[in-house]
Amino acid sequence: MAVQATTIETVTVVRPLKVIALVCLLIAFFLLILCLSTTWWLRSGGFRTGLWLECTASDQTQWTIAGGPPPGRCQKIHRHAAYIKLVAAFLITAAVLTFFAFFLNVFGLRAQDLHRKYVFYKFATYLSLLGVFLQLVSLIVFPVCFYVEMKNFGYRNWEFDWSYGVAWGATLFAFGASLLLICDKEHEEVYFKEKTIYNPPPELK
Repeated sequence: MAVQATTIETVTVVRPLKVIALVCLLIAFFLLILCLSTTWWLRSGGFRTGLWLECTASDQTQWTIAGGPPPGRCQKIHRHAAYIKLVAAFLITAAVLTFFAFFLNVFGLRAQDLHRKYVFYKFATYLSLLGVFLQLVSLIVFPVCFYVEMKNFGYRNWEFDWSYGVAWGATLFAFGASLLLICDKEHEEVYFKEKTIYNPPPELK
Protein backbone atom coordinates (compact mmCIF):
# COMPACT_ATOMS: atom_id res chain seq x y z
CA MET A 1 0.00 0.00 0.00
CA ALA A 2 1.34 3.43 -0.95
CA VAL A 3 2.36 5.72 1.87
CA GLN A 4 0.92 9.25 1.65
CA ALA A 5 2.91 12.25 2.88
CA THR A 6 1.67 15.84 2.84
CA THR A 7 3.91 18.91 2.94
CA ILE A 8 2.83 22.55 3.24
CA GLU A 9 4.97 25.23 1.60
CA THR A 10 4.62 28.88 2.65
CA VAL A 11 5.08 31.47 -0.09
CA THR A 12 5.29 35.19 0.77
CA VAL A 13 4.57 37.63 -2.03
CA VAL A 14 5.74 41.23 -1.66
CA ARG A 15 2.96 43.62 -2.65
CA PRO A 16 4.04 46.33 -5.14
CA LEU A 17 2.51 49.14 -3.05
CA LYS A 18 5.21 48.63 -0.43
CA VAL A 19 7.92 49.02 -3.06
CA ILE A 20 6.28 52.15 -4.50
CA ALA A 21 6.04 53.61 -0.97
CA LEU A 22 9.76 52.92 -0.54
CA VAL A 23 10.59 54.84 -3.73
CA CYS A 24 8.35 57.75 -2.66
CA LEU A 25 10.09 57.99 0.72
CA LEU A 26 13.50 58.05 -0.95
CA ILE A 27 12.43 60.82 -3.34
CA ALA A 28 10.88 62.80 -0.47
CA PHE A 29 14.12 62.57 1.52
CA PHE A 30 16.30 63.88 -1.31
CA LEU A 31 13.84 66.68 -2.08
CA LEU A 32 13.93 67.75 1.57
CA ILE A 33 17.73 67.85 1.51
CA LEU A 34 17.60 69.91 -1.69
CA CYS A 35 15.15 72.51 -0.41
CA LEU A 36 17.01 72.83 2.89
CA SER A 37 20.36 73.45 1.24
CA THR A 38 19.30 76.05 -1.35
CA THR A 39 18.62 79.79 -1.14
CA TRP A 40 15.70 80.03 -3.57
CA TRP A 41 12.71 80.09 -1.23
CA LEU A 42 11.73 83.71 -1.87
CA ARG A 43 12.88 86.14 -4.52
CA SER A 44 12.53 89.85 -5.13
CA GLY A 45 14.39 91.17 -8.14
CA GLY A 46 18.05 90.24 -7.69
CA PHE A 47 17.60 89.39 -4.01
CA ARG A 48 16.77 85.88 -2.82
CA THR A 49 16.54 84.19 0.54
CA GLY A 50 16.48 80.66 1.88
CA LEU A 51 16.37 79.18 5.36
CA TRP A 52 20.02 79.89 6.18
CA LEU A 53 21.35 82.55 3.80
CA GLU A 54 20.14 85.57 1.87
CA CYS A 55 21.92 86.54 -1.33
CA THR A 56 22.08 89.33 -3.89
CA ALA A 57 22.68 88.54 -7.56
CA SER A 58 26.02 89.59 -9.03
CA ASP A 59 24.32 91.59 -11.81
CA GLN A 60 22.32 93.66 -9.33
CA THR A 61 23.57 97.23 -9.68
CA GLN A 62 22.12 98.51 -6.43
CA TRP A 63 21.05 97.04 -3.13
CA THR A 64 17.29 96.82 -3.28
CA ILE A 65 16.85 95.28 0.18
CA ALA A 66 17.75 97.19 3.33
CA GLY A 67 20.53 95.40 5.17
CA GLY A 68 21.02 92.91 2.35
CA PRO A 69 24.41 91.65 1.17
CA PRO A 70 26.33 93.43 -1.62
CA PRO A 71 25.97 92.17 -5.22
CA GLY A 72 27.33 88.66 -5.70
CA ARG A 73 27.48 87.96 -1.96
CA CYS A 74 25.47 86.00 0.59
CA GLN A 75 25.05 86.49 4.32
CA LYS A 76 23.31 84.81 7.21
CA ILE A 77 19.70 85.75 7.81
CA HIS A 78 19.65 88.18 10.71
CA ARG A 79 16.29 89.96 10.74
CA HIS A 80 13.55 88.35 12.86
CA ALA A 81 14.73 84.85 11.99
CA ALA A 82 12.93 82.99 14.80
CA TYR A 83 10.20 81.59 12.57
CA ILE A 84 12.75 80.71 9.87
CA LYS A 85 14.78 78.73 12.42
CA LEU A 86 11.58 76.97 13.48
CA VAL A 87 10.74 76.08 9.88
CA ALA A 88 14.28 74.80 9.29
CA ALA A 89 14.17 72.72 12.49
CA PHE A 90 10.83 71.19 11.51
CA LEU A 91 12.05 70.33 8.02
CA ILE A 92 15.28 68.81 9.33
CA THR A 93 13.24 66.70 11.75
CA ALA A 94 10.93 65.69 8.90
CA ALA A 95 13.96 64.65 6.82
CA VAL A 96 15.27 62.50 9.68
CA LEU A 97 11.85 60.89 10.16
CA THR A 98 11.57 60.21 6.43
CA PHE A 99 15.06 58.68 6.45
CA PHE A 100 14.17 56.28 9.26
CA ALA A 101 10.78 55.51 7.68
CA PHE A 102 12.62 54.53 4.49
CA PHE A 103 14.89 52.09 6.30
CA LEU A 104 12.04 50.65 8.36
CA ASN A 105 10.26 49.96 5.09
CA VAL A 106 13.39 48.26 3.77
CA PHE A 107 13.61 46.12 6.91
CA GLY A 108 9.94 45.23 6.51
CA LEU A 109 10.50 44.08 2.94
CA ARG A 110 13.50 41.97 3.94
CA ALA A 111 12.10 40.46 7.14
CA GLN A 112 10.90 36.86 6.97
CA ASP A 113 8.84 36.88 10.16
CA LEU A 114 5.35 38.25 9.48
CA HIS A 115 5.03 39.84 12.92
CA ARG A 116 8.29 41.73 12.47
CA LYS A 117 7.15 42.86 9.03
CA TYR A 118 3.98 44.27 10.58
CA VAL A 119 5.96 46.15 13.24
CA PHE A 120 8.40 47.63 10.70
CA TYR A 121 5.61 48.77 8.38
CA LYS A 122 3.59 50.17 11.28
CA PHE A 123 6.42 52.35 12.58
CA ALA A 124 7.37 53.39 9.04
CA THR A 125 3.81 54.64 8.56
CA TYR A 126 3.82 56.57 11.85
CA LEU A 127 7.16 58.24 11.13
CA SER A 128 6.12 59.14 7.61
CA LEU A 129 2.85 60.70 8.79
CA LEU A 130 4.63 62.69 11.49
CA GLY A 131 7.11 63.95 8.90
CA VAL A 132 4.26 65.03 6.63
CA PHE A 133 2.63 66.90 9.51
CA LEU A 134 5.85 68.79 10.29
CA GLN A 135 6.32 69.68 6.63
CA LEU A 136 2.78 70.99 6.32
CA VAL A 137 3.19 73.14 9.42
CA SER A 138 6.49 74.51 8.08
CA LEU A 139 5.14 75.32 4.63
CA ILE A 140 2.15 77.14 6.10
CA VAL A 141 4.05 79.00 8.83
CA PHE A 142 6.77 80.23 6.46
CA PRO A 143 4.65 82.37 4.10
CA VAL A 144 2.30 83.58 6.84
CA CYS A 145 5.11 84.80 9.10
CA PHE A 146 7.05 86.24 6.18
CA TYR A 147 4.01 88.26 5.13
CA VAL A 148 3.80 89.69 8.65
CA GLU A 149 7.51 90.55 8.69
CA MET A 150 7.72 91.70 5.06
CA LYS A 151 7.85 95.37 6.06
CA ASN A 152 11.29 94.79 7.60
CA PHE A 153 12.72 94.23 4.12
CA GLY A 154 11.43 97.57 2.84
CA TYR A 155 10.15 95.88 -0.32
CA ARG A 156 6.75 94.31 -1.01
CA ASN A 157 7.15 92.65 -4.39
CA TRP A 158 8.04 89.03 -3.53
CA GLU A 159 7.69 85.70 -5.31
CA PHE A 160 7.97 82.14 -4.06
CA ASP A 161 10.82 80.41 -5.85
CA TRP A 162 11.59 76.81 -6.76
CA SER A 163 13.02 75.73 -3.38
CA TYR A 164 9.63 76.34 -1.78
CA GLY A 165 8.02 74.30 -4.56
CA VAL A 166 10.51 71.48 -4.00
CA ALA A 167 9.52 71.44 -0.33
CA TRP A 168 5.89 70.95 -1.35
CA GLY A 169 6.99 68.17 -3.69
CA ALA A 170 8.71 66.41 -0.81
CA THR A 171 5.53 66.72 1.24
CA LEU A 172 3.41 65.21 -1.52
CA PHE A 173 5.76 62.26 -2.02
CA ALA A 174 5.90 61.57 1.73
CA PHE A 175 2.11 61.83 1.96
CA GLY A 176 1.75 59.45 -0.98
CA ALA A 177 4.05 56.95 0.71
CA SER A 178 1.99 57.19 3.90
CA LEU A 179 -1.23 56.55 1.99
CA LEU A 180 0.25 53.52 0.26
CA LEU A 181 1.39 52.07 3.58
CA ILE A 182 -2.01 52.72 5.17
CA CYS A 183 -4.10 51.41 2.28
CA ASP A 184 -2.06 48.22 1.94
CA LYS A 185 -3.65 46.65 5.00
CA GLU A 186 -2.74 43.09 4.08
CA HIS A 187 0.93 43.92 4.72
CA GLU A 188 2.01 40.80 2.86
CA GLU A 189 0.11 38.19 0.89
CA VAL A 190 0.89 34.75 2.24
CA TYR A 191 -0.02 31.62 0.32
CA PHE A 192 0.07 28.09 1.65
CA LYS A 193 0.70 25.43 -0.97
CA GLU A 194 -0.20 21.91 0.01
CA LYS A 195 1.61 19.13 -1.78
CA THR A 196 0.81 15.42 -1.41
CA ILE A 197 3.51 12.85 -2.12
CA TYR A 198 2.72 9.17 -2.56
CA ASN A 199 5.54 6.78 -1.76
CA PRO A 200 5.24 3.27 -3.24
CA PRO A 201 5.33 0.29 -0.89
CA PRO A 202 8.77 -1.25 -0.26
CA GLU A 203 8.02 -4.38 -2.33
CA LEU A 204 7.54 -2.23 -5.44
CA LYS A 205 10.80 -0.36 -5.13
